[in-house]
Amino acid sequence: MKPDDLAAAAVGSLPDGQLVVALGGGADSAVAAWVSSQRPGTRALFVRHGLEGSDALEAAVRDLAAKLEIPVTYVDAPIEPGSALEERARRERWNAIERSRGPGETIVTGHTLDDQAETVLMNLLRGAGSGGIAGMETGRPGVARPLLRISRTDVREVATELGLPFADDPANESLQHLRNRIRHRLLPQLETEYRPGIRRILARAGALVAADDATIEDLSTDVPILDEPGAVGIPAAVLATVPGPVASRAVRRALRRLLSPYAGTLTDVEAVLAVALGRSESTNVSDGLIARREGPLVVVSRSSVPPPNPVDIAVPSVLAFGDMRVAFETTKKPAVHRRSTLFADPGIFAERIVLRAAVEGDRIDIDGGTKTVRTVLAEHGVPVRRRSAWPVVASDARIVAVAGIRIASWARPATTDTIAITLERNQP
Repeated sequence: MKPDDLAAAAVGSLPDGQLVVALGGGADSAVAAWVSSQRPGTRALFVRHGLEGSDALEAAVRDLAAKLEIPVTYVDAPIEPGSALEERARRERWNAIERSRGPGETIVTGHTLDDQAETVLMNLLRGAGSGGIAGMETGRPGVARPLLRISRTDVREVATELGLPFADDPANESLQHLRNRIRHRLLPQLETEYRPGIRRILARAGALVAADDATIEDLSTDVPILDEPGAVGIPAAVLATVPGPVASRAVRRALRRLLSPYAGTLTDVEAVLAVALGRSESTNVSDGLIARREGPLVVVSRSSVPPPNPVDIAVPSVLAFGDMRVAFETTKKPAVHRRSTLFADPGIFAERIVLRAAVEGDRIDIDGGTKTVRTVLAEHGVPVRRRSAWPVVASDARIVAVAGIRIASWARPATTDTIAITLERNQP
């Protein structure tokens, strides 16, 4: 393939706006940079993992940037040796690229048709669903792959003809990684013994599956996902009634918000759906997440919400407390008021009063005795994961109020003059 022919085939895949090319030092990303450099303002990015061959790859990137006259940002993301090295490096690389992307920039990668065939076959061997078998998209919001329909051989020929500096990553030769075994052993055997042109056939099959997958993805967007810091919630009844593929995709969309850019494993999805269908009350999910039933929702979150720092209370004021706000104002107690508003005697606020998180052992006075704050929270349906971060109003060790829920019996106002304590959720 001639450079002009490749450019004509690739440029149409580039969206409008500023481009940042993810350079790896190889021929593929070098050609992607050459195509992208024809757009004014293009820049490049190289992630330093500190692995074998990294110095040679970085040197090739520097020479390429000088030849194409584009600026390069170098980002350190060291990877420790050990198991799943390829997967960990890929995740860290994408995280670093996403962190370094500017507003409105599109990331350009050098993935080729061969990469697509390898991805489709690798995901098929792993038992992936339609999303995995569909392979990579030519373009999605924020990412463009202009070489995805062009073979690796053609791309390398163009890089050589143009004299673009590049180096071969020694990690691509290690048969320890599944992708490399597919690249160097399985695909060549399929090509010679079973089906010539297998790479293009696999890429085409992926494209056909992608069309069906897009329909499932579109239907899944009708399933509501509720966001809060460190957690997502999905209505269990909806997951139980929509078609299985749609429910699975909705769960993947929810998990991606916590595991970005990944959407969890098949085991994760099945675990969340088991909670939705009542087969389990709670279960562990990847990366330390827990899926549990909370009323009508299946909530995926960390084990608990970290408690915010204590804050001195002034009247009037509105204090941020985690994902909530607590307002304090002097007022007359109305006959009708919001359930989330409590009323306290103004005299209490003459001393130092603190807004802090509930802790183990806190008790609040009620008519005829006391009750633990944790019991009060449980009685009012506050999820276990939120109880350690729920705001209470405290005077020294005495609990004046559990915000939004209960006022201590001794703290009630004796007259209509009062301090209103109102709990609200922050708007996302």
